[in-house]
Amino acid sequence: MITKLESQLQQANCDYTVLHNDEGAHIILLTRGGRVLNVAASRSNSYAPFWTNPQAFASRHWNAGGDRTWISPELEYFIDDAGQYAIPTQLDPGSWNVTQYSSEEAALRMTCELHHKNANARVGLNLNKHFRLLLNPLHLNHSAAPLNNRSVRYVGYEVVTDLRLEPLSIARAEPSPGYCSLWSIMQLPADGTALIPTRGTVTPLTMFAEREPTDIKLLPEGAYIQCGGEYSFKLSFDAISSTGRYGYIRQLNCSQSSLVVRQFSVNPAARYPDYPPDNPRYLGSCMQIYHDGNRLGNFAELEYQSPALPIDRIGRMIDASQVFHFEGPSPAIHHIAEVMLGMYSR
Repeated sequence: MITKLESQLQQANCDYTVLHNDEGAHIILLTRGGRVLNVAASRSNSYAPFWTNPQAFASRHWNAGGDRTWISPELEYFIDDAGQYAIPTQLDPGSWNVTQYSSEEAALRMTCELHHKNANARVGLNLNKHFRLLLNPLHLNHSAAPLNNRSVRYVGYEVVTDLRLEPLSIARAEPSPGYCSLWSIMQLPADGTALIPTRGTVTPLTMFAEREPTDIKLLPEGAYIQCGGEYSFKLSFDAISSTGRYGYIRQLNCSQSSLVVRQFSVNPAARYPDYPPDNPRYLGSCMQIYHDGNRLGNFAELEYQSPALPIDRIGRMIDASQVFHFEGPSPAIHHIAEVMLGMYSR
């Protein structure tokens, strides 16, 4: 999978970087968009878990797939002067440059300006992203010793995003100056199950939906959300209910499965200002699950937000998250999900 993806990138003349280690793990970083395009436990004979869109490589369309960083609130930065939804090209694909590289680490940087709609203010953003490969957590922790199955393949990485914000115009003071958050978005093939550990049984907030999703189980250990079907939806979990870890499990064939787990920091006293259309003052949207309903490519998204910076003053936010991918025999992958997420997907 990784070698095929590299060939497609080369044919489209896309700049990319490959991280790798002695265990065979490989990560492709696409310079355009500053994203992890895909990962694999080996260069050629391994499943690559992220949804990717090779058609976007040559066209330079934003929707290349992988794991990317946008800025929220979405309804403040992604609505143009005509009131239409529009992805700011200065953000994605943006103008990223590689500033550091070794076999297991790399860094990308870019600067851009965005317009906050409600505050009618311009903000300058300086973004630095640092990527590094991670060791297998199952080999480091005593509680995971029973999971050390040689038939399970692994790749993992950490991404640290450093955002520096500078106000470029005066924002309206009422009802607030406006906010800016880092918005991390991981695209995965549809037909899997999002596993969302929560602190007790939690009903998520519907950000939007073509129709309310019905294939959801809400239990004391967390939410099980099937990402499939021909309708789109986006569900949000707040910072009090979120544990800072979630996952996505997918059956690959009759005997093999894939599990992606992401860990991130949560502050229940922070502002998370990505809001649904009917509640612009909402400040609690920490973690979100999106299913595109086969509208843009048949994928699901695991998303999370960083605590917000106010846009009327100079500010800085450093956000770090870790991604762990396991693939192998389905019973072993389900057992790993139970240990890492406390959820029992069968």
